[in-house]
Amino acid sequence: MNALNPIQKEELMRKVAKCMPWILLFEFFQVFNENIFSLITPNLAVDFGVSPSTVSLVVTLGKLFFGVAAIVVTALSDIMSIRKLVLFSCFVFPVVTLLGLFIGDSFVLLILFRVLFAVTIAAPVALQIVIAIKYFDKLTAAKYFGYNAAIFQLAAACGNLFGGYITEYLHWKVTFLIPLITVIGVPIIYKHLPKDDGKTGKFDILGVSLLTIISALLITFMTFKMQHLSLFLIALVFIGVFIVHTNKSKDPFVKPSLFKTKGIIWSLVVCLLFYGTQIGFAFIFPFIVKSVYGMSVSIIGTFYMITNVAAFITGMLTGRIIKKIGYRNMGLLGGAFILAGLGVVAFLVGYSVVFPFLGMGLFNIGYALFFSGYLTNYTQLLPEDQHGAGIGIEKLVLNIGSSLGGAFVAMLYGQQFMMGKIVDTSSNVDSGMYSNIALVLMIMIAVAIFIFTRVFNKNFNKIGKTDESVA
Repeated sequence: MNALNPIQKEELMRKVAKCMPWILLFEFFQVFNENIFSLITPNLAVDFGVSPSTVSLVVTLGKLFFGVAAIVVTALSDIMSIRKLVLFSCFVFPVVTLLGLFIGDSFVLLILFRVLFAVTIAAPVALQIVIAIKYFDKLTAAKYFGYNAAIFQLAAACGNLFGGYITEYLHWKVTFLIPLITVIGVPIIYKHLPKDDGKTGKFDILGVSLLTIISALLITFMTFKMQHLSLFLIALVFIGVFIVHTNKSKDPFVKPSLFKTKGIIWSLVVCLLFYGTQIGFAFIFPFIVKSVYGMSVSIIGTFYMITNVAAFITGMLTGRIIKKIGYRNMGLLGGAFILAGLGVVAFLVGYSVVFPFLGMGLFNIGYALFFSGYLTNYTQLLPEDQHGAGIGIEKLVLNIGSSLGGAFVAMLYGQQFMMGKIVDTSSNVDSGMYSNIALVLMIMIAVAIFIFTRVFNKNFNKIGKTDESVA
């Protein structure tokens, strides 16, 4: 793209922009599908006659294989054609979703097709970030990162709103049929996504295999609340082997220079803390409104939808917000909203149910803002020849952080030392533990914001003239 003149660059960006809504549609269905299956697991347990712990594999294995596939495919994009990777998924994914309708009464087949669904949808979902930083200027890329966060929130809202209706009035198998809408966009992607040749270099099969095994072991260990220490120990062994292999290989899958780049490691720590907090709060929130206020699941889902829609609108406005305040300040503004949301819960959870939902609304809006600001700054740190690998590592840390956040909060839940009130001054006898958990999450975010300010100085806030003209 650097060899093109301004007119050619603008034309190329216009062509890619026509593809992006259809690529973002895959993001919508990945989140929508995952939310629905999380919602209907009790129904699946009855339909297939399996225990709750067994039926949870429908969700956990789907997340696991999606996470691993996303990591691998983003790293592959450094040496393979992005267009071919995306189009392969675009053609295979509809076939998988259609076959999912014919699983019959087999729980094993349901698991298999959930895994295939996750693996085949991973390329367009993960590579949309690589495509944005490859073909767009900094501000336009940041806008699409905001759209990514917005679509996530919209899909979560639709999953929470329509999941129950689909299960009650139609059938949960319809969730495999709805994503067939993506075939409409395949001709547009085929026509407009630029042809790109893969870069020279050998395919590091051993490196890919080791990274896949490490990802699977760590995500599984975190998902099951760190109960199986052997998984973590085995992962450490494979990490050691991966480091030795990476340092000795002439053409490794992930180059050691990536981690030597200034700011990369601490930026990934920020990612770990922010996304660990996100999942931790999402885990505990239903317990707050149900245990403290006795609200039904349907009402919780409705309020969830409202907060998701607010975050969706915010995500769609990220481009305008960045032009006003800058990239670095966008991340900091998101962190401030998240802190405020957790603060409302920590200090006011025992008074009225309005406060937890207000806190959740601020929290979700904060993440829509943070994602765009953080990811824009993080990608600026990456060496040009390792965009895919850098995004892949970020995806790995995101998945580990998310799993760790849920496991960490689950460990705190119900502990006697969490019962005493610290900042909760209400007379509600059930609110102390939830206030304290929110306070712990506030500390995690505060640490993450401090690190963020040290890694990304004020120079990261600048918007160039080219960015302003395109936006």
